[in-house]
Amino acid sequence: MRRTTGRRLVSTLATAALVAACLTLPMSQASAQAGATGYATQNGGTTGGAGGQTVRATTGTQIHEALCSRPSTGTPIIIQVEGTIDHGNTSKVSGPGCDTADDVIELKRISNVTLVGTGGGAVFDQLGIHIRESHNIIIQNVTVRNVKKSGSPTSNGGDAIGMESDVRNVWVDHVTLEASGGEDEGYDALFDLKNNTRYVTLSYSVLRNSGRGGLVGSSESDLSNGYVTYHHNLYENIDSRVPLLRGGVGHMYNNHYVGLHKSGINSRAGARAKVENNYFKDSKDVLGTFYTNERGSWQVNGNIFDNVTWSAEGDQNYPAGPDPRSTTSVSIPYSYELDDAGCVPEVLEQTAGAGKGNRISDGDCEAQNPVDPDPTDPDPTDPDPVDPDPTDPPNGTNLSIGAGADGSSKAGGTSYGNVIDGDTGTYWSPSGSTGRISVKWGSDTTVSSINIREAAGAEGNIGSWRVVDNDTGTVLATGSGAGVIGFDPTTLRKINFEITGSNGTPRVAEFETYADAPTGGGDDTPPPDGGGDTPLPSGDELFVAPDGDDGASGTESDPTTLTSAIDRIEPGGSIYVRGGTYDLSETVHIEPGNDGLPNDRNELFAYPGETPVLNFSAQSEDPANRGLAIGGDRWHVKGIVVERAGDNGILLGGHDNVIERVTTRYNRDTGLQLSRYTAGAPRAEWPSNNLIVSSVSHDNADSGGENADGFAPKLTVGDGNVFRYTVAYNNIDDGYDLYTKSDTGPIGEVTIEHSLAFGNGSLSDGSQHPDGDRNGFKLGGAGIEVDHDIHHNIAFENGKHGFTYNSNPGTMTVSNNLSIGNEERNFQFDGGDSVFRDNTSCDSGSTDRYRGDADGSNQFWNGSNGSRCSPYSGSLDWSFDSDGRLVVTIGGTRVDL
Repeated sequence: MRRTTGRRLVSTLATAALVAACLTLPMSQASAQAGATGYATQNGGTTGGAGGQTVRATTGTQIHEALCSRPSTGTPIIIQVEGTIDHGNTSKVSGPGCDTADDVIELKRISNVTLVGTGGGAVFDQLGIHIRESHNIIIQNVTVRNVKKSGSPTSNGGDAIGMESDVRNVWVDHVTLEASGGEDEGYDALFDLKNNTRYVTLSYSVLRNSGRGGLVGSSESDLSNGYVTYHHNLYENIDSRVPLLRGGVGHMYNNHYVGLHKSGINSRAGARAKVENNYFKDSKDVLGTFYTNERGSWQVNGNIFDNVTWSAEGDQNYPAGPDPRSTTSVSIPYSYELDDAGCVPEVLEQTAGAGKGNRISDGDCEAQNPVDPDPTDPDPTDPDPVDPDPTDPPNGTNLSIGAGADGSSKAGGTSYGNVIDGDTGTYWSPSGSTGRISVKWGSDTTVSSINIREAAGAEGNIGSWRVVDNDTGTVLATGSGAGVIGFDPTTLRKINFEITGSNGTPRVAEFETYADAPTGGGDDTPPPDGGGDTPLPSGDELFVAPDGDDGASGTESDPTTLTSAIDRIEPGGSIYVRGGTYDLSETVHIEPGNDGLPNDRNELFAYPGETPVLNFSAQSEDPANRGLAIGGDRWHVKGIVVERAGDNGILLGGHDNVIERVTTRYNRDTGLQLSRYTAGAPRAEWPSNNLIVSSVSHDNADSGGENADGFAPKLTVGDGNVFRYTVAYNNIDDGYDLYTKSDTGPIGEVTIEHSLAFGNGSLSDGSQHPDGDRNGFKLGGAGIEVDHDIHHNIAFENGKHGFTYNSNPGTMTVSNNLSIGNEERNFQFDGGDSVFRDNTSCDSGSTDRYRGDADGSNQFWNGSNGSRCSPYSGSLDWSFDSDGRLVVTIGGTRVDL
């Protein structure tokens, strides 16, 4: 008998799913579903290898060969897999489009790939799939079984599918993941995510016969993962972790959990789980916080608990039952359909797992075949019907005429200037299959569209691309193919067109830029980044605008002022800041006590696709005249520019805040400084556990020339502050300043990772000050010991030292850093007992100095360059990818530390 059914369309945000590749296969085989679902639709969407070549593979080696044969790691490809893939037929392959290994399917440092089972099916037998430092991946209609971490053979650390290290946008759909026991039998997990993995969906899959389903976050300190959707999956005969969720956001709906022996959804360490319309059967402790006192929270609705038992609450054991109630509220930024929980077992019996023809629910408890685009609809790769024809230019004057141009390494016989000369008979080509070409101006210029014209005979050679605001690193648009590209009006001085994939040698004849939108109205969908990749507002938020009014309601149609919104925000609320320039004369304060919730930060976000600029040029130079001063805890500030303040652009004095995709520039002291908010505040009130990520600070200068740094966690800073993917350049003093003094004593340990300092000591216009220190990374002061962690950073052509201990006698960790061409020394460590590993120094002004534990993994400069310097010849370039990760090239070669 059919169970009670019900259909519910949840639309907290009007979001259309992106269309993935559709493989035209008989229904006895697998056809790719029309598009990703869940969190995989966010952050620009997940399309896998859509638009790329389709190849077949029957061995693991052939899968690797297909990846490696691509001209670049980002060239789209669809790999159809059939047969059994095992250790005997899987070997490492080398090539420009891959980074593979033996005994595992290695999807490492790549993007735009679909791996889909076809024909009689694809079984990965005792062989795991490993995704690392990659994005835009689809895995569909495959079985992965019996992957071991101990015994023989071993693969992938015992995970069927594992993701780690800066992974973004993965959709795993209609797969079967199974083991034959738990850890004692040599198995680990079926589906693990860790070390900064985000925007992942697992759908219509079967996970069974394992001790561990999977985790999100490998430890209580690995909290940068999240935004994971689990829907329409069957979990069967599993001990625990379905999943174990640490610190992130998870959405679990329409899953069937049966035979969970120890625990189920384990939300801990500040995680938030939305758990709705699931069917739990014959299981124990299916929801709660387990094996820790670091608790998480959950929102529950519409679930069925059938023969579920619950343990008593105690130390490190906090079950949600026997009467599960919500402990938080989780906002979901995408639309989705909910089946009634009562019909979930029946629907999943027909749809979940590999070999089910990729059938899905219709949202009304009925299984249906995957929906391909209507053959009368426009092709998914065609421009939107309202877009202009790619050959039609935008309206207005081509701003590139009379501008300047530069780029990455160019092919012989071509020139950067050829793209701005108005002559389609000349062109620029990169030295390889990918590269960057830029147009630049000597003053602020507003651009809202570009037109990329390919040279005759090279039409169609340009594949995937990104348009980037070079000043801020913001991605304005992404796509593929040449032609007209529109985006929201952006004021900048340099715009980059970055070719990330190609179908032959790209030849750009003209890079036209326009202030007006494309003819025909353009595409009014905001770009994935714009003013930050923030979700569209969905209710109960406050809106501010340059012309807002203090007394306005704060709705989108009646915006208020920034200061009024900050005063009015409720804990856990959101403020959306519309684009434009905010002319401000007084410091904008977020006072102590104006805090977010423990599991829900207050949000101060740029409106999607827009860039708000907080301009404090009306302030005089004075220590009291900061731009934005944050004393509150648990705020997330994203996508704004703060400029021309009389002192710091941003003073960060609170705890547990996130500063993301923010630019501080032209301020009259340090761009972004971490120090206590209130003078004389005790150490317990010094800012701690803040994350500054994917942010930029440049051209900050004080009149005395010795205070204005890019980023400065100094003087009165607590523990746990992290700078990740940040860039400090052309500041009058130092790039990063971790100064201490005897009056206040040691600061907390600071981590700086995957960051860049260049050109500090000179402003962008070349001006200097004789009192500027001019270091890239200055790591101490006054002989006070602090054990900072400085790893995977680049110091390039700073005016004094690249990395200097600056009288810090502590035991710092200095590892995997690259220092090139700094005027005095690349590494200056005359004291202390620091640990040096895998550092590289090239073209130093003088012989490097170091004291402490330095082994042979380092290549310091001692009068000549070592072999590791050979790739690093030429000019430096940098950008942020769509996920906010910093990408640095030197002489056109990507730096990979």
